[in-house]
Parts: sequence; structure tokens; C-alpha cells
Amino acid sequence: MSRARTVTIAAIAFFVALGVANASWYDDYDAGIIAVRKGQWQLAVQKMTSAIGGNAREDNKARTYGAIFINYHPYYYRGVANLNLGKYEQAIADLERTTGPGPENLGSIDMLMQMAKMKLASESTPEPPPTQTVKPPTPTPVNPTPTPTPVQVPQIDPALRARAAAAINTAKQHLTSAQQRKATASPQYQQATSMIADAATKNSTAKSNDDYNTIISIADNAATIADLATAPGVPTPTPVPTRPISAADAVLADYRPLLRNALENYFAGEFETAARGFEDLSRKLPNNGWIYAFLGASQYSVYAFEADEAYKNAALRSFRKAKQLGKFKGGLPEKYFSKRIRKVFRET
Repeated sequence: MSRARTVTIAAIAFFVALGVANASWYDDYDAGIIAVRKGQWQLAVQKMTSAIGGNAREDNKARTYGAIFINYHPYYYRGVANLNLGKYEQAIADLERTTGPGPENLGSIDMLMQMAKMKLASESTPEPPPTQTVKPPTPTPVNPTPTPTPVQVPQIDPALRARAAAAINTAKQHLTSAQQRKATASPQYQQATSMIADAATKNSTAKSNDDYNTIISIADNAATIADLATAPGVPTPTPVPTRPISAADAVLADYRPLLRNALENYFAGEFETAARGFEDLSRKLPNNGWIYAFLGASQYSVYAFEADEAYKNAALRSFRKAKQLGKFKGGLPEKYFSKRIRKVFRET
């Protein structure tokens, strides 16, 4: 073999190896997207960092090979992963460099940035120095000191935590199906995306069983809304199986716009807005048990968020009114009300 031919073969091998090395960035990016969908945040950081090492420029149409283009935003996903890992400074740095979300929209850049800065600020706030006070002499107790009541720490149900994570993953699968239908431009897709991001955020900070029940409700509603997303030009399916429509038919046909708006807010997890709508309807339809049932469910869901006893007491009053006016012999129907709400209604 001649020296020239040997040099030529070596050069070809070098450039082939170089092309393979440069091409690996989009494989790392795909693996990072899969890790994000599964909530594997440490793996997502590793994969997105590798992808950035191969291609540091974000692009809505990044060319991989041939005529294949992808929506490439590794800084966005590494920022989300760092945020979930509690690495707030790294998250802020990544979110400042990204130009937007890629195929998985986990929230707007502004919302994620604000969340990261708030958490970083809360960590950076120094604790106030202890106040030095002069301790008075302890008097001799006349009566024995009562034993303080221990603080009750809420017990988290592991099965409920697992159900919440599964509900979020199921909602993401419905969102992926909407992507495959090319329905990402529809308002239903955007609403479902926002709700899934909200559920994921709440899941990372949940501290009680009520929190997890709320997450499950939001994720289930997001999956339902994602199924309604259609591509441009494709007619929206008749909303017979959707809960807002069927619930509106179960109640009176009068006041349909106001009723439909209240039900849409309820099933979308906007419970405080829904409560105001049902309260207005209760004044217009004072003898309708369904209105009071949905009003009580909305009020109790707000109580689950805010832990304000005023909302709980209002919900119990609404449930008692619903029982007086409605025929709920079997309790509240499962397809409209969560297990937690049905239990409270039954015990009211």
C-alpha cells in the first residue's frame, strides 16, 4: 500500500470519527428529554450538559443530520432540572441563556425564573439573631406543670404520593398524544400544559394528603383537556363525554353561560373562581341542590389549599344545604367529585 493511500484512509477515518462525535449531542438531548418526562432530574442535567458540550446554540430548527431538524433548547431543560434539584443559582443562569421551551413546555421562562429567584432569596435570608433577655427567677410552682401536647405531624400516605406522580405522568402521556396530533397550537393544549406544570410544581412541595389529592385532581383534569386539543383545521369533537358539559346538562338549562363558566373553572382546578361563580348562582337558583353541591366542593378545595377554617365551615354549610334540596341518596357522583369531597359530603 502506498504512503499516499495510507494518508488518505487515515484522513477519512478521522473525519468519520469527528462526524460521529459531533452528532452525539442530539442523542444526549433526546435522552435528556426522556429523563425530564420521567422526573429524573439529575440524569436530565447530565444529558443536557453533554448536549451543550456538543452544540451550545439553541435553535427552534437545529439541524442534526441530513434534513432532520429538532426543537433544541437544552438550557431550558437543564434550568428546570436544576430548579427541581434545589440548585437555584444554576437554574437562573440556564434560564437566562435559554430562548424558550422545546418539545416539552414545563412553564414560561418568566414563571420559572421568578420561582427560582424566590426560592434562592428564601434560602439567602439570614435568620434573625436571638434576642437576649434577662431571665427572671423561676417561682416555686404551686400546681404541677401540665404536660405540653405534642405537635401532630401530618402523616403522608405513600400510596397517595405514588398516585399523584402517576397522575402527572399519565397527563404528560395525553399531552404527548396531542403533540402527535399536531395540536400544540390549540388553546386546550396550552391550558393542559400549564396545568401539568402547576401539578408538577405542587408535587415538589406537597406536605399533606390534601395536597396530593389536589395534585391528582389537577392532573386528571389536564389529561381530559389535552384529549380535547385538535390540530388547526380539525373540528373539535362534540363535547358529550366531557365533565363540564355533562354536569351542565344534569343541572338546570337556565343560566347556562354562568353555570358553564363556573363548571369550567371547577374542573380546571380554579376553585376560588369557581366558588364565586357558584355562590352567585346560588342566589339566582336558591332551591337547586346541585349548585350547593358544587359550591361546597369548590369551597372545600380552597380550604385544602389555604388551610383557612372559614372555607371549610362554608363548605359544610353548602353541603348541608345541598342535602336538604337535592336527592343524593347514593352520595355525590364519582364522575364529578373526588373521593375526598364525597367523603366530606357523606360525613357532613
